Amino acid sequence: MRVGTIVGFQNPVPWRVDWTELYSSTLEFVREAERLGFDQVWLTEHHFADDGYCPALLPVAAAIAAQTSRIRIGTKVLLMPFHDPLRLAEDAAVVDVISGGRLELGIAAGYRREEFSGFGIDRAERAARTREGVAALERALTGDIFCFDGRFSRYESARVSPPPVQSPVPIWMGGRSSTAIKRAAAMGYHLALADFDEELCVADCRAYAEALIEHGRNPGEHRVVAVTSLFVDEDPERARAMAAPHIRYQQGQYQRWFGEASDRRPEPLAADQTADLPSGCLVGTPEHVLEAIKAARARMRFTDFSFWTLLPGMALDTALPSLELFAERVLPALREECP
Repeated sequence: MRVGTIVGFQNPVPWRVDWTELYSSTLEFVREAERLGFDQVWLTEHHFADDGYCPALLPVAAAIAAQTSRIRIGTKVLLMPFHDPLRLAEDAAVVDVISGGRLELGIAAGYRREEFSGFGIDRAERAARTREGVAALERALTGDIFCFDGRFSRYESARVSPPPVQSPVPIWMGGRSSTAIKRAAAMGYHLALADFDEELCVADCRAYAEALIEHGRNPGEHRVVAVTSLFVDEDPERARAMAAPHIRYQQGQYQRWFGEASDRRPEPLAADQTADLPSGCLVGTPEHVLEAIKAARARMRFTDFSFWTLLPGMALDTALPSLELFAERVLPALREECP
């Protein structure tokens, strides 16, 4: 199993720091993740958020590429409707060149109404823009001369130069709906799960495998990444005390956005700070977290596992000991017991 971490470059008001400091410390966190042996770092995109949730993934990916040598750099996810496919292909190719072929492109349709209105795009077009955009992107990333005549994009004898190092660049598709999962399978892309709710993920993995087979594809040749918020400490109560405010902020933000988009009807987070954390979050001792990951993998097929430990608003000197403890006590066992 490939194991990675996720960073969002968020700077919430309750814990706000200088923006330069935030980006510098997050890049240091990624460098440490590589040193500790993690396989991947995933970047995640949103726009117009009060906490500055990273809106520009490929510039950040290029910065990481220039400061690392081994760790793979993925977008989970890049919101296709807000990008010109050819321009995106050029940026992605340059990042792949800078990194020596370490880019993973994760794509999704987006859902926040504020983002679509901000860019002046009809939200009803999000699926169509995503299907067309990824098709154009995939052709552009070959480095060959191509023409494309779509509803939203038209290119005449275009060519991306320099071409990416990888041929092809791995493409992932994210989403929580059955339509998005079937779309990923139909187009032959890897699947980026939306969260770590075990019941939902089991159903999503099954639906993805069935759709791959339906389209004549071998599920064993396609990857699935599961994601969660995670924090480990020798003392489970201390782990909870350090992580809970940041997880509650993060999950509250997502629940608010999902509710505004009417994509889900989330249960409100309890105001009581002693109440259980949102389902799917893993907080506790290394042994507790390891057993939870192993139990989840016994029920669903995911090939990759990544998590937020540098949670929104969390200081670097709080997050790094957790990452180090995971690398020491959980990572080797995952690689041994979950090949």
